[in-house]
Amino acid sequence: MMFSVIDVETTGLSPKSGDRVLEIGIVRMDQSGTIREELDTLVNPGRSVRATKIHGITDEMVADAPSFREILPVLNEALNGTIIAGHNASFDLSFLRAEYQRAGTPMPSTKPLCTLVLARKYLAALPSRSLESCRRHLGISHDGAHNALADARSAALVLHFFLTHHHHNTEALQPFRAE
Repeated sequence: MMFSVIDVETTGLSPKSGDRVLEIGIVRMDQSGTIREELDTLVNPGRSVRATKIHGITDEMVADAPSFREILPVLNEALNGTIIAGHNASFDLSFLRAEYQRAGTPMPSTKPLCTLVLARKYLAALPSRSLESCRRHLGISHDGAHNALADARSAALVLHFFLTHHHHNTEALQPFRAE
């Protein structure tokens, strides 16, 4: 079983409002937690960046970056046949679906798994189940908040924790449908 743990940085909070993907980080990991591959790329959104104060990405940084359509072959290869996981996976997947739709290409069929949903169940005592809170609680080091690859790495380590400590409860780790 392979996982593609994803994180995206975006121009805003809503793909329905026209916000776009600026950066995609993917950590491909097997069930044992071994990282097999990493992908990190800036994406030219074809519009102004706006949320620079959150992620530090500027218009200048994405001006020469590939468009989403240009990265589709690499992205499809990274996602196809894997379980897509992420912290608040529905957010990331809503943006990916919107980008695929804009590109006129079907998104690879996926079975999403959300570490936020798992944290709500297994780390319910935490006052917050944000990625940062989960990471700190589990003693996972971090190399940069709101950087897609760094956040994907953290989410992969959180997922590995759940796979290691809660694998006996396979029903809880079944992928959920993130619409």
